[in-house]
Formats: sequence, structure tokens, C-alpha cells
Amino acid sequence: MARLLNRFLFIFICVAFPVFLAAQSNAKLGDRFSSNWFLGLSAGPTFFSGDLNTNRFLPQSGDWRFAGTFFFGRQISHVFSLRGQVLFGKVAGRKETKQDGTPVNLSFTSTVVDGNFNTMINFSNLIGGYNPKRSFFVYGTVGIGAGYWKTTQRSLLTNEVALTSDSVGRITAMIPAGIGAYYSIANKVNLGLEWTLRTLTSDMLDGVAEGFRLDMYSLLSFNVTLNLGKPAGRKTDPVDYRKDGPIVLNLPKCNPLPVPSKQNQMGMDKLPPPPSVAAIPAENYLYKVQIFAFAQHIYSAGTIQKRYHIPMSVSREYSNSLYRFTVGSTQSLEEARDILNRMRNAGISDAFIVAYDRNGERTGWREPMQ
Repeated sequence: MARLLNRFLFIFICVAFPVFLAAQSNAKLGDRFSSNWFLGLSAGPTFFSGDLNTNRFLPQSGDWRFAGTFFFGRQISHVFSLRGQVLFGKVAGRKETKQDGTPVNLSFTSTVVDGNFNTMINFSNLIGGYNPKRSFFVYGTVGIGAGYWKTTQRSLLTNEVALTSDSVGRITAMIPAGIGAYYSIANKVNLGLEWTLRTLTSDMLDGVAEGFRLDMYSLLSFNVTLNLGKPAGRKTDPVDYRKDGPIVLNLPKCNPLPVPSKQNQMGMDKLPPPPSVAAIPAENYLYKVQIFAFAQHIYSAGTIQKRYHIPMSVSREYSNSLYRFTVGSTQSLEEARDILNRMRNAGISDAFIVAYDRNGERTGWREPMQ
């Protein structure tokens, strides 16, 4: 048994060590030590597997017991997490006869307390790759810990105590392994179901040292996890334009250059102060709606239109050291305002109306933002 435990420790360390290293290279998660932590609670029925159980993994009707856990951990990458867990509860079992018919007529009940550290492996991200839109996950877990139990053994015939924890209670090493699934709600709360088999390096949990060399108990738990240090909600992807509702827009994706600040986008500091609306004769000017401006040549007009699903032509021009993107071209100021409202309802809150002369030259006028 000692050799088996030592081999497991060696394998566990070999698996866990690269996981710690991966934390330094996963830029999609928080890069601070205080980021990506989680904590939670779980509870559910326990099942004993050992000498005093007719079934190997499923309990008899009278041997259902319950346990609860508190756990905390840190997400190292989108595949691996490290978790610490503490369990408190009960397990029970019974057996009337052996397979050869020899009478046993014993039952037991144990109060168990255990603690362990384990690695959670997200199979959904491991196999399918990281996907920010994914909300349902399947994972596995394996670790190492220690368990303590306090057992009372009774006769099924007389209900008298046959053995107490004074002679069988002890602390021993434990190996937990299991599988689970959870649903993530807005990146903040996970609701899950997990089955974990806890294998003790002892055959005395039930007070009978024969048959099975290792006693085990499993926990089928419902759990709730609170993710700390993560923003609520998911990024919403662009959707097709509908006349009855706004389109949902994201900030442009730029690789490798980041999106400039709003001040640089809109070029507020580079536009001349606007005159009054009355100073612009409507019949001599065209009105357009400026939606973005960038200090660098990063995007084409087609890229902006495609990424934002804008149902009208997008134009790009260069002036005053800025690449400006506009939509619409009309002599009607009211029509330009209608286009402006569509863009703002779609999420481009800094859009505004500008005026062009008949030669296509941009004037210094823009309608004040409301």
C-alpha cells in the first residue's frame, strides 16, 4: 500500500507542477494572484463500498446517508483548476450473509471527516477548445487527502453494539477521484452535479478487515460555486439587424493593435467648434453620421460593416490625421437624425452628425451631441 501511495503522489506532483506553470501564460484569465478564485458548497447522499455492503457501489435502501462539503480553489487555466475541499457527514452499510452463506448480521454507521486537495480537469475545454460562449462543462477530478472516521458497529439480530471507534477509528490517507458537470450562469455562479469516490488506505472503516483491502465511500453532490474576480455576463456577439429592434455591437477586435480610446476614436480634440444649425443651409449640404475614427489604419469600411452587421454602406475617409467611418448621406437633417438614433440604439453611443458640402469636403460643423 505504501508503494501504491508513493506512486500516486509522484504522478500527482508531475501533473500538478505543469499546471502551476501554465498559470503564468494564460492571458485570457486574470494575471494577478488575487484573480480567478472561487468558493462553494455542496451536499448529497453518500454510498459505502466495502465488506459490510452487499452491493459494491450502490447502498441498500436503509444505508443512505448524507454529507456536505465546503471547497475553495483557483482557476489556473481554461482546462485546469486547483481545489481544496473539506467534507463532513456519515456513511453506513450492512451485510447479513457472505456469498457462501456464512452469517454476518452486522451493520455500521460512521461519522466521517476528510480534507483533500485535487486538480479539476475541464474536459469540455480540453477536447473542444476554449469557447467564451460555452456555458455547460464536463470535468474530472483527482487528488490526495486524509480522512478520519468514528465508527459504531451493531448486530442486526440484537441491535447491540459490537464494535466502537475506540478500536477502529483512525486517520489515514485518502485518494479522491470523480467526474462532474456544471452550468455557468453569467460567469458568476456555477450550478453543478459531481460524483466523487474516496478511497481510504485502510480496510477498517466498517470495522471488518476481510474481503476488500480498501474501504471506499462516494458522494453524489449538488454544488453551488461563486466565481470571484470575474466580470458578470458574457460578451454579446453581433446579431443581424432588425428594423423593430437594435443591433447589438461589440468593440472592434484588433490584432495586434488595441482599439484606441474613445477620445482618439471620435477625434473630439481635432474637430473645430461647431457653429449653430442655422448657419448651414440644408439645400447646399449633405449630412452623414460618423460612427468611429481611428488614429491608425487598422480597419477597412467593409470590415466595420461586416463586424457590426450595419445594413447600409460604410464609408472611410482620412482627414486631420484620423481615419473616419461614416454611414448615410442625405440632404435631410431629420433623416440623418433617424440614422443617428439607429446607431445609438445599436450601441454606438458616441455617433454624431457631420455636414459635407456639395464637393464632398467635410465642413467644420457637427450637430451637438444630446
